[in-house]
Amino acid sequence: MTLLRRWAPWAVLVLAMVVVAALLTRQDTGEPFSPDNPGHEGTRALVSVLEQRGTTVEVVDGTRRLLDRPVEPGTVVVLGSTAYLGPGSAAEVLRHVEDARRLLVLVPDPALDPGTVLDLPVTSAPGGGRVLDPGCTSPWVREGDRLALVDTMMEHRGADRAAATACYPPTTTHNAGGARTGALLDLPAEAGRPALTLVGFPTALTNEHVTEEAHAALGLRLLGGSDRVLWVLPSPGDAALDETPQGLWDVLPRNLTASVVLLAAAVLAAALWQGRRLAPVVGEPLPAVVHAAETTRARGRLYRQARDREHALRALQEGARHRLALRLGLPATVGTAELVDAVSTAVGRPPTVVHRLLADPTAPDDATLVDVARQLRSLEEGTPA
Repeated sequence: MTLLRRWAPWAVLVLAMVVVAALLTRQDTGEPFSPDNPGHEGTRALVSVLEQRGTTVEVVDGTRRLLDRPVEPGTVVVLGSTAYLGPGSAAEVLRHVEDARRLLVLVPDPALDPGTVLDLPVTSAPGGGRVLDPGCTSPWVREGDRLALVDTMMEHRGADRAAATACYPPTTTHNAGGARTGALLDLPAEAGRPALTLVGFPTALTNEHVTEEAHAALGLRLLGGSDRVLWVLPSPGDAALDETPQGLWDVLPRNLTASVVLLAAAVLAAALWQGRRLAPVVGEPLPAVVHAAETTRARGRLYRQARDREHALRALQEGARHRLALRLGLPATVGTAELVDAVSTAVGRPPTVVHRLLADPTAPDDATLVDVARQLRSLEEGTPA
């Protein structure tokens, strides 16, 4: 039983470390739209179908690591978000993937405007909750492929808007006059970047909604047709690539605010629950009477056990000074020099000897301590009443 009590805490600590290490090294991630996320916000279901069809999907943690990988012709690159990119770093990414077959940019929020980051004549607006029809001719869309969830609606405002293809406009006749607005915006390749597809409905491709309407078919056509897909997840480290440094709050994960608020609320609740207000001091009688002699002997045994001779001698001297001052009619607060002069005059001993006995706590050995104690007793006995 003793052995169990000794080693049980260490075993629990090792088990906790193993569990933490397993959680930190597991492949599953809670990042929204991540191929490794099996939750509602992930895209593992769609990626699993792609892999069954022979497409290799490689997850890249941030554009910093993407720049260290070669992008071969025919590769489809998926940029999960432009949250941490600026114009400078985005231009470098576009040049790096120039030979790719196509670059897909997911736009889950109109605040993450791809036009500003990627230097495109594109503006973003919130999507609606209505079911939309394609309203376009595109290799990624078939007639009747309806879309039930739209996060971002995008509009191409450039002079060459005719070269862009916009699918899933707000209404079926919205683009009849030459406008290019839709939840899916397809731009041809240009010098310095590959063909670009802006996807404003990433939520429709998640595990929770991929089976609704034609979401699965849209996702498979957009990501398929290539043997290799590089899926780049947003990373706070991407901000370091940009020429303009961002603030700390800009590079922290988006769900950090809720976590901090929840943690602060939990700490406050625990403080209110466990907090105790100090009450007035209550005097209680001792459960037993301890005589002064017993206290003195116990303290002496402690001094002896600790071999603290100087502390013991100092206690003897303080007691002797107090008693001598009372016998000579001096106040309890009398100074050492005045007391030494009074005692020296009363007992007829030299002041130096009296000072050594009453004020010098030096006791290099037990014999010296015993000798000084005897002389203090003799000094007190020789003082006239």
